[in-house]
Amino acid sequence: FSDISPTPYIPFSVTRFNAVAGVMVTASHNPKEDNGYKVYWENGAQIIPPHDREISRHIAENLEPWPSSWNERLAGESSLRSDPLDEINRTYPSQICESVCVKNLMRKETQSKFVYTAMHGVGYRFVRLLFEAFQLPEVIPVSEQVDPDPDFPTVKFPNPEEGKSALDLAIRTGNRHNATIILANDPDADRLALAEKQSTGEWKVFNGNEIGSLLGFWA
Repeated sequence: FSDISPTPYIPFSVTRFNAVAGVMVTASHNPKEDNGYKVYWENGAQIIPPHDREISRHIAENLEPWPSSWNERLAGESSLRSDPLDEINRTYPSQICESVCVKNLMRKETQSKFVYTAMHGVGYRFVRLLFEAFQLPEVIPVSEQVDPDPDFPTVKFPNPEEGKSALDLAIRTGNRHNATIILANDPDADRLALAEKQSTGEWKVFNGNEIGSLLGFWA
């Protein structure tokens, strides 16, 4: 991809283009000092043994970069290079919508306001594409966290699953805009937190089991 992309694009593209593997360079939800990457196998799933061990072994055997590693022109000049970003920006939202879009009338008539935080990551532009595909109201972004920033200046750990402590700015934004639902991704947009404003004015942050139950009910 020629630009920042959310992690779900990688396994989706692996299976769409029959690739042998996919790599996402990301430290995910870890502290800013960390770095790393995720690898997806030809089936679109994250690697499991023995592939993970073999990759680790090859890394250990090649700690010194090859001379060709510093040739930045290879990425732009290789005949094997292609950029599927525009295609995936179109097909990913449409296929997700075709798979799970139901209850059209309910979607179009909803008065709910959604706050979204990207946790200083890549998710905002892609969540907007999904909301558009689902014909939902446009999300209200947490302005302090909407743009990618590897220093994560507003959170110590950019992990939405930390609970309310990670959603302080999202809750303030929700209260300011009279929103009732908060959606939060981690920086590479493959983790999700969900919160709903209660009649008491308090915010309930759903745990993983509760989110799974809601998804199961919808499906």
